[in-house]
Amino acid sequence: MTVVQDITVTTAEETERVAAELARSLRSGDVVALDGELGSGKTSFVRGLAGGLGCEGIVNSPTFVRMQQYSGDGGELVHIDAYRFEGEADLAQLGWDELLDGRRAVIAIEWATRVAHALPDRRVDVTLAYADGDARTIRIRDRRQAGTAKACGVCGQAMPAGVVGAFCSERCRGADLRRWLDGVYAIGSIPEDQDE
Repeated sequence: MTVVQDITVTTAEETERVAAELARSLRSGDVVALDGELGSGKTSFVRGLAGGLGCEGIVNSPTFVRMQQYSGDGGELVHIDAYRFEGEADLAQLGWDELLDGRRAVIAIEWATRVAHALPDRRVDVTLAYADGDARTIRIRDRRQAGTAKACGVCGQAMPAGVVGAFCSERCRGADLRRWLDGVYAIGSIPEDQDE
């Protein structure tokens, strides 16, 4: 089920407050896809996400460096600006698969429509649009609820019809294996009902 919320703001500070409120519901691995016209408040929104996650440092648009990372008490934030991207290959060069597979940070992507096919289905879409005068409308579509469909154990996307198991693809199965090899998982004991 997708939850849609429209909020009207008139200042950058209000935009940041809306984002900080959203940040309270975000967990490591969540993707926030931001879109809107130039100057509509996307970077202010990310600044609010960072504040809501307790991240330190000045949040600026990473247009020329493409990606910034911030850490804080509430978690990590990866901020990507796809404005100058020519396609999804640019996203891959930043280590996109590793960011998704690692699930160690919230990921916020400005100009997300430029890399739409690479985005996971399970995400939060944020669209900022000009309204009357100085007002902006922020539309938040929370697509993180998988409903009754089973989600992949790695990427969180809904499992394709007919797929049996915990992973939606061989890529996700390999990513899970990499987590085991990297020591992210540990086994405390073997359940009694399974053979050794």
